[in-house]
Formats: sequence, structure tokens, C-alpha cells
Amino acid sequence: MKTYKKQDFIERGKSLHIFWETRTDRSEAPHTHDFIELVYVKEGNAEEWVDGQKYSVTRGDVLFLNYDCTHSFFPQGKYTYVNICFSPETVGSSLITPENAFSLLTLTAFNEMRSDSNGGKLSFFGAERKEIEDILDAMLREYAEKQTAWNTVMENYLNILITKMLRRMELGICKEELGEVWQKLSAYIDSNLDGELTLSSLAQKCFYNPSYFSRLFKEKFQMSPLEYVTRKRLDCAVRLLRESDLSVDEVGLRAGFSDRSNFYRAFSKYVGGKPSDYRRIQQTVKKDDKDIKKEDGNL
Repeated sequence: MKTYKKQDFIERGKSLHIFWETRTDRSEAPHTHDFIELVYVKEGNAEEWVDGQKYSVTRGDVLFLNYDCTHSFFPQGKYTYVNICFSPETVGSSLITPENAFSLLTLTAFNEMRSDSNGGKLSFFGAERKEIEDILDAMLREYAEKQTAWNTVMENYLNILITKMLRRMELGICKEELGEVWQKLSAYIDSNLDGELTLSSLAQKCFYNPSYFSRLFKEKFQMSPLEYVTRKRLDCAVRLLRESDLSVDEVGLRAGFSDRSNFYRAFSKYVGGKPSDYRRIQQTVKKDDKDIKKEDGNL
């Protein structure tokens, strides 16, 4: 499967790329990309597939495609669309406010855009649709002409566009859905304990700058992202020490600790003592429990 690279689309030293295209019955095979992509439908109809989910799109629809997702589409007759390609850091922190913070998280984390029950698609109609298309037309002109400070102008247009998307999206968001986003983030951490779970990588995953993401995370979980990840890894390590015959060093690696010293230091701080001592105590307790049950059975 082909992977489109940022350097093949975005000029060196610039932050985004925009283009429009018309296709007639010519599909796009499944592919991934290492940048974020907004797709706006200007004319026609198509089936857009994102990570195995099908979206039937028409004029006024927008798809948000996170990096590393699998994407393909199949036009149904004449199909015209605008693509904006950019990296997560392009959108400035000025875009994030206490009012839209959870909406932005919902927008970007795991492609969880919501419009009623239609999954990852937003739809614009009437005057709103005209505003979106005016912004896109202005971006296309700016990109073609490349006058002084054109990249800065493009970034500002992108901020306006995403703000419009957030407004539209907030109309259909309920508190239960916001809670689901945090649950999905927690589940992502649980399933990737042995991967890169640094503050910067999690913030990028959710489209925030690290300091703002850390503050939001702490408000929700009452601890920093680093402490949360460490505690999750220690929960895994404790379980492995109790239930497996893996060496202590292997337990640390399986739980996601980069080296022995980090594992021992974290274990001592949050659990107490050394991992080897903890395992020995647990084995002793387990043996004593078995002996007690055996004695009770002989009575």
C-alpha cells in the first residue's frame, strides 16, 4: 500500500499544501499519508473509505483524515474536491480555547468527528457552505499567486476553516460523547504501553501543543500524562510479576519501561521496594494461601 509523504506535497519550510481536482469514475486506491488531510467536496458524489468505514459524500461535506489512517475513494460520476494537506503542528495554539478544547480533541483523536450519527463526516449547507467555499477559493488563489507572506495568510485561513468546522461540530456533541473521547485515549494508552507514550507524542496524537494538552489531561485524570502512563505501566508490571515466569528485566520491557533503572526507580516510588522483592513476597503469600487451603481440606 502506498504512503504519501509530506515532503512530496508540502514545500520545504512551508506548512501546508492545497489543490483541487475533478475525477470522473477514476478511483483512488487504498493508501496512507504522514500528514493530516482535509477533503471538501465541491461537486458530485463519492464513496470515501477511512480505516474501513464508508462515508457517502456530496457537496458541502468535509472529511478529516488523520495521519497514518487508510484512505481510498470511489467517484460516482463527475467528482470535484479540494484537499488541504498539513502537519499537526500547523494549527496554532491560539485556535484552542476552553470552549472548544474538547471539540478539537474529538475532531482529531482517532478520527472521531461527529455530525449526528454519521461518524467522521461534517456537512455544511446554505450560507455556511458558501462561507466554507469562499475560504477555500481564497486559499486556492493565495496558494497559486504566492505573494509576500503567503504561507502566513494560508495558515490564518486554515485556522478560520477549522474554527468553522468546530462550530458546526459542537452542535451535535453531547457530554457522553466527550467522555468517550477520553475513554478512547485511555484505551489507546493501555494497548500501546510498550510504544512511545511521551507527552509530545500524545499531544501530537490529539493535536494539542504539549503544555495545553498536559493541563487538560491533568484536569480530567487528576495527574500528569507522564504519571498516568507510568502508573498504567506499573499495573502491567505488577500483573506480570504475579502471573508470569518472565525475568524482572523482561517484565520491565514488556510493561513499556525503556531500561532497567527507569523501571526500578518507578517501581520503588509507586509500589515500594524492588520488583524482585515484590515477586518473592507474592510467591510466599501464594504458597501460604495454598498451605492454608490444604490444611483446611484435611480437617
